Order: sequence, then structure tokens, then C-alpha cells
Amino acid sequence: MKAAVFALLSIGMLGTATSAWANSFVPEGTSGLVIWVFLAYCALVVVAQLMAALKGLRFLMEEWSEKKKKARRVALR
Repeated sequence: MKAAVFALLSIGMLGTATSAWANSFVPEGTSGLVIWVFLAYCALVVVAQLMAALKGLRFLMEEWSEKKKKARRVALR
């Protein structure tokens, strides 16, 4: 029973993976280049935002982990 289920699942997975490559479409002209430039720009924005977020997180962690001076009572005369 387990072997039959495994066989059906593996055939189903392999069948869907190979059909994804059946319809390969290569656009003609510069539309493909425009899409790649747009995707590169989006990746640049995402990386810049991640760098800023990590820098802020590092600052918060450093501030949280440093030892703060405790307040002491001062005798006023």
C-alpha cells in the first residue's frame, strides 16, 4: 500500500515538473530586457530596505544589551 502511494506521488510530482518546461517561451525584442531591468531595480530596492532594517535592528540590540548606569540617590545639603 505504501509503495503504491509513493509511486503515485512520485509520478505526479515528476509529471508536473516536466510539463513546466514544455512551454518555453522566449520573447523577441527588448521586452525581455525591460523586464530584467525592472526585476533588478526591484531587487536593489529590496536589498536596500533589508540593509536599513538590519542596521536598525543592530542598533536596537546594542542599545538593549549595553549596561545602563543605575540611578543613585544624591544627598543634597
